[in-house]
Amino acid sequence: MHPKISIVTPSFNSEKTIEKTILSVINQQKIYPLQYIVVDGGSTDNTCKIIQKYADYINIFISEPDSGAYDAMNKGINLATGEIIGVINSDDWYLKNAIKIVESEFDKNPEIDILYSPIENYYQGEYIATFIPGKLEKLSIRFTLNHPSCFIKKSAYTVAGLYDLQYKIAADYEMTLRLFSSGFKFHFIENPLAAYSLNGMSSSPLPWDRVKLIKECWEISKKASEHFPEISENQRTKAYIAWIINEVFALPARYFFKPPTARKIKNIVKNIIKKTTVNSEYGKW
Repeated sequence: MHPKISIVTPSFNSEKTIEKTILSVINQQKIYPLQYIVVDGGSTDNTCKIIQKYADYINIFISEPDSGAYDAMNKGINLATGEIIGVINSDDWYLKNAIKIVESEFDKNPEIDILYSPIENYYQGEYIATFIPGKLEKLSIRFTLNHPSCFIKKSAYTVAGLYDLQYKIAADYEMTLRLFSSGFKFHFIENPLAAYSLNGMSSSPLPWDRVKLIKECWEISKKASEHFPEISENQRTKAYIAWIINEVFALPARYFFKPPTARKIKNIVKNIIKKTTVNSEYGKW
């Protein structure tokens, strides 16, 4: 297999971050042709001007009102002509040689449908930690991996469908769980492929955003429960109680401190209340 890769970047009012994202894509070393698609939601700042600076490297660029990032992702996936699709947000970026690694892995393992890896986390340019994905079998309870470090065959999207727009924060979890429950083959590599900026909705420290995230994940997990009879309702409930307790104890650190300090405080709290925090089966830092 000699896979062509399509990269999709959804954007909206991202003038401060999108240039780094674009450069991380167009400066990648690669073996095969790369298609780059940028789908903007009708930005009102200088985002589109920055994108147009790189028009020679972007195969498709559209800017029009949409229903959010997941809607933009769906548009990009529909436009993609590559056999493999990566989605990188306009405040995240790919690490060096990421595309070359992806090409090599799909060359060696043509039977896989989803490639995923750890993801590095940054705040205002400062490295915070690397998230190591959790066990796939725990996906039926809550998310265990991040979409910027995932590459998915277009044929999988064709069969499973696109992002469900009823979810505003956790549609990527719903998509990953849908792919997993449909029997698509996942393949993990240890090399981090992407970096994640800790200022998106799903990493927001605001209490109401954390509540929305947990609520959506609970709804998604409950909806998919029929596909995972081995997971009891009691297991799911315990996992979410642990997550909520973890969030409650971490909330002061998240809300009042910047991520580097909050991370240190959170680790101290975890050591104090080991029995009630979310365990590493769902991923670890």
